[in-house]
Amino acid sequence: MILSPLLNINLRPRFFQLIKQTRNVRPIVKIGKDKFQLCIDVRNFTKDEIKVKARPEYVVIEGKQERKTKNGCVVRQFVRKFKLPSGCNPEKVKSQLSKDGYLTITAPRSTCDINLPCENVVPITYTSKKIEPPSLIEDKPVIKPKTE
Repeated sequence: MILSPLLNINLRPRFFQLIKQTRNVRPIVKIGKDKFQLCIDVRNFTKDEIKVKARPEYVVIEGKQERKTKNGCVVRQFVRKFKLPSGCNPEKVKSQLSKDGYLTITAPRSTCDINLPCENVVPITYTSKKIEPPSLIEDKPVIKPKTE
């Protein structure tokens, strides 16, 4: 094989170690019929250093830690924003931090029942009055084309 001499045998263990370390960097998002679940690795942060905020359309995860060293202060910070799928109520979002440093965020989804309508029909009322359609520009009169 041509690449075999190029890949040093001593580099292979370090390469696989690097792959193991970066394996869980991406969050795991599961969207089901009855719930939304998000799992993210925050093992370098404690419970007090993490904030989870639920907004009407988004879940925002913020982490910030400050460490004092001999030479000054080291700050590590992240902000992740995830869009909630339709049917999720931000007031019912729950978060749980595991012992091994995984933050799991769960939000129940309201699904449509067969007996309950998922949309509301808005009734149209009828009036006997004539209503002129409003002009786009109220101040200027409408210019009619000239006929010759």
